[in-house]
Amino acid sequence: MRIGEASFDSKLNALGQLTLAAVKNNGKVTEHLMDIFFETGYTEANLIDSVIIIGEKIISKNIYNLPQFAIHFPLSPELELEVVQ
Repeated sequence: MRIGEASFDSKLNALGQLTLAAVKNNGKVTEHLMDIFFETGYTEANLIDSVIIIGEKIISKNIYNLPQFAIHFPLSPELELEVVQ
C-alpha cells in the first residue's frame, strides 16, 4: 500500500492508486481513477474519508518537520513513487 498499489486486492489497489495520485497531484486525479475507485465499491463518503486521512498525514508531517520533534518509533524507509494514471 505504501507504493500506491495492492495487487492482491482490486479494491485496495483502487484506493492506493487514487490516494497516491491525489497526494502527488494536489487532489487532482483522472476521471479513470475515480471510475475505478467507485466501480470497486467505494462511495462518495469513502472518498471524503480518504481526503481527510490524507490531510491528517500532511498535518502530522508538518508538525514533525517544523519544530523537529523527537519521535519514538522506527522510521519507514523512503519510497520511490510513480504516479499511476
